[in-house]
Amino acid sequence: MTSDWGSLARHLRVAVLAATAGWVTLMSWRVLVVDYGKVAVPLVFVAVLVAGLGATARWRRWPMAVVVPLQAVLAVLFVTWVTTGSALPTPSNAGAMLAALEEAVASSRAYAAPVPLEAAPVHPLLLVGGAGVLVMMDLLVGTLRRAPASGLVLLTAYTVPVTVTGVGVSWWIFVIAAVLFLATVFVQHGDQLAAWGRSPEEDSSAFSVRTGAVASTATALGAAAIALGLVASVVVPTMKMALFEGPGPGTREVEVKNPVVDMRRDLSRGEDIPLLWVRTDGPRPDYLRLSVLTRYLDGRWTPGDRDIPESQSATGELPPLDGVSQTLRREESRHRVEISPAFDSTWLPTTAHVSQINAGPDWRYDTTTRDFIAAEDDVTAARRSYDFTGVRIEPDAEAMNLAVSGVGSVRSIFSEVSPSLDNDIRRLAASITADAPTRYQKAQALQQFFREDGGFRYDVSQAESLGSAPADLRAFLDEDGGRVGYCEQFAASMAIMARVLGIPSRVAVGFLEPERADDGSWEYSAHDLHAWPELFFPGAGWVRFEPTPSDRAAQAPGYTTVELEQQDPSASPSANPTDELVPDRGADSAVEDAAAEEDATSLPWGRIVLALLGTALVVALLLAPRLVRRSRRRRALGDGVEGIWAELRATMVDLGHSWPHGRSPRRTGEWVGRFLAAPDPTGGRSERPRRGRGEAPEAAQALDRLVGAVERSRYAPAGAGTTDGLHEDAETVLDALRCGVTGRVQRRAEWWPRSVVGTVRRRPRRAKNGDGATPAVERVEELVG
Repeated sequence: MTSDWGSLARHLRVAVLAATAGWVTLMSWRVLVVDYGKVAVPLVFVAVLVAGLGATARWRRWPMAVVVPLQAVLAVLFVTWVTTGSALPTPSNAGAMLAALEEAVASSRAYAAPVPLEAAPVHPLLLVGGAGVLVMMDLLVGTLRRAPASGLVLLTAYTVPVTVTGVGVSWWIFVIAAVLFLATVFVQHGDQLAAWGRSPEEDSSAFSVRTGAVASTATALGAAAIALGLVASVVVPTMKMALFEGPGPGTREVEVKNPVVDMRRDLSRGEDIPLLWVRTDGPRPDYLRLSVLTRYLDGRWTPGDRDIPESQSATGELPPLDGVSQTLRREESRHRVEISPAFDSTWLPTTAHVSQINAGPDWRYDTTTRDFIAAEDDVTAARRSYDFTGVRIEPDAEAMNLAVSGVGSVRSIFSEVSPSLDNDIRRLAASITADAPTRYQKAQALQQFFREDGGFRYDVSQAESLGSAPADLRAFLDEDGGRVGYCEQFAASMAIMARVLGIPSRVAVGFLEPERADDGSWEYSAHDLHAWPELFFPGAGWVRFEPTPSDRAAQAPGYTTVELEQQDPSASPSANPTDELVPDRGADSAVEDAAAEEDATSLPWGRIVLALLGTALVVALLLAPRLVRRSRRRRALGDGVEGIWAELRATMVDLGHSWPHGRSPRRTGEWVGRFLAAPDPTGGRSERPRRGRGEAPEAAQALDRLVGAVERSRYAPAGAGTTDGLHEDAETVLDALRCGVTGRVQRRAEWWPRSVVGTVRRRPRRAKNGDGATPAVERVEELVG
């Protein structure tokens, strides 16, 4: 039975390595969708299912014709359950799964990677493909025992995102997948070589042909091959790998620094430096936007992590405006921009809405924020010239007043509110907008509060002393503090209050208004830098508000100051909206507002549960070897002489010692006695314990009694001798063996026992006795006793 369990451990080891290599390689697909977590987590369970079933089936010697179809069927049922909510193979459920796959294929053809959240999900397609990769890995590595061939499967999966997007894959995925692939090849072929010439009674703890030197050489060769692959991806121009990107699922990512810091510096210094000039065939330009701050974390607004593929270069036409109805009147005008050498910026200034741009391949645009970012760290806007077509839109205040919640129309990051946000700020936002029945009127009330009603005062001297940290935000809003600040405080405060009220928001940083230059162009300078909030309303898209008082921003946008009729919450709108994107608002807007806020701040319980299940699974896998070993020890010590002898052998294996198979109990006892040691008198543990029978005489005597009991059990007539005290002798010997190793080895033996999980075999030893006789000579003596 021990041999059978050792065989299962070997099968599991190879299967887990293959499944892990496949799953890590599939992480390269994260550039294909925005929310790859919905694919990665289910594939963890598919990997466990496929590996566990495959290892168990091979251990039980099931035929391949049964194992592979069973794995495929279970994987398909699991993917169907994740996609449709039911794993039952009914016609209706199969139809729902096929429909989901058809929608996924349609989305993959209609959208460039990463597929946005508003599109029909492509998750079913990725789940089916990922499950196929995992089943193929187990088939090649475990069933067919062709581990090198599995590299073709990994290579195919790894190159899928490169083929689709044309950009490289994160370097860490390549390194981890390569290490796991080489480990799979090494372990599988090591098991095959270790089995050559092995006698039937030998098992995983016996002497083997796999040596430490071979393992070291294989490790060195594998490390060199992986390092060469990384270096080649940088040197060879046709190879692409994102070696130094930031966090997040994209490739060719740009690390964006917070532009607020630079704005504070430029506003607070005395010199007003010209930064750029604009020529246009349209009306006088006003607000130019540099960057959009999307993430509010720990009281600070930042641009967040940007995922900018090469396909989104700032050359040519841009996608349609996000959330803007086609019925809104729009006016396009050409702009020519020239940047001063003094403007060292990693963003390009443009109008908020742009339909076309020609800035060159060194710049990328973000489809979510529609700002323009340098593709490389050493690229700046200084001395640049470029053209773009700006789109001027005049939102309809009445339509925005009737608009439904925009929370479900944009990414959740635009509605996130930190649970640690001060409750006083939440209460202040509610009290300011208490009399406003609609979201749009609440936004108007917030703007009016900051510009006029709240008693705020603009002072650029506060730019260096005040920030957007939680304490600074509270101080800015506190009446006792004087309510003095500059544009960042006004924009940041209104944006976070809008999120509290269930209105998606973000902060924009750019330029306020230009002055006419002598050559007829419009000149923006350092003191024109400004910040303002943008709020999202379906049908109008991202709409600019201006909460900064009039001594800095003279006028607020006209659509934000329109007097709107107070809507009766119990009545539905009687007018028929001309904008097809503006549906009926419903009966109770206050209930809608509360629901929107609850949706924006609710916890993702599904992901939390999956994370907890995954953590529990990992903990269970880590504890399993220790628990199995303890259970075996209890059974063995209560199973008579042979059970105690088997426990002695298992302990030797766990501690890293060889067990001499094929010898008599007496010769085996002599070998075991070399590893006995006495406890350290100081109560500690020596790094080089002294071992031998003379170092632990009591344990040596106990070992001799165990040897005698085994000999009588095997060779004496039935009933000869007694087993009294053998349990105590066994504990004495086992304790002495543990004292003969370092603390690190003992901890490894307890948490990762080799007798349970198996191990890389040690170099075969020619175990000599005290007289120097080799095993060949000893064999004669053993046969005669």
